[in-house]
Amino acid sequence: MKTKLLIAAFVILQSSLFVSLQAQSRFDATVFAGANFCQIDGDQAGSYSHVGLRAGVGTSFALSSDVSSPWRMTVELAFTNKGSYNKTYNTTLSASYIEIPLLVTYSGMENRLRIGAGVAPAVKVGESFTNGYASDNIFTTVDWLPLTLSVRYRFTDHLGIEARFQYSALSVTNDNSNGTYFLLQSNKGCFHNLAGLGLTYTF
Repeated sequence: MKTKLLIAAFVILQSSLFVSLQAQSRFDATVFAGANFCQIDGDQAGSYSHVGLRAGVGTSFALSSDVSSPWRMTVELAFTNKGSYNKTYNTTLSASYIEIPLLVTYSGMENRLRIGAGVAPAVKVGESFTNGYASDNIFTTVDWLPLTLSVRYRFTDHLGIEARFQYSALSVTNDNSNGTYFLLQSNKGCFHNLAGLGLTYTF
């Protein structure tokens, strides 16, 4: 029930954001949908074998008073699924989140190309597991600091494609006695690692 309510709230927020953004000429509005190709560093599975959905809405606005500035701030609201799949043992770890990416972007090629970097904090709305995992509370409630890189190209005035890379800078599992570490040995556990590809439509 909790997951259904959160997803319903997400859809309502998406719709409200989208309508409000269309009314403001200084902002652009984008809808997007695509796939995440995921693994979890530290779970010893390896390879980007887990495929998850990513979909949502976003907007960007100029970081200066000049609305034509190539430097923009992008804010998104998205549903995203991350996890891992171990083909050898046929085990799957999957976690779904509502995320709010915050990216500083630079546009070029007459605004056709947009490159961005930032973070995408996310709140868990569900998780599932198969074969060999004894706990139903494997992942932390919040993925606090997923570092995010984005490259988006519009091949028409509206339709585009986006490639995205994301890596969780802080451990995303509750039990950090095993796993690997990122940057610091004290930052031990498991980390979402994914590459995404999707379509965008900008209004």
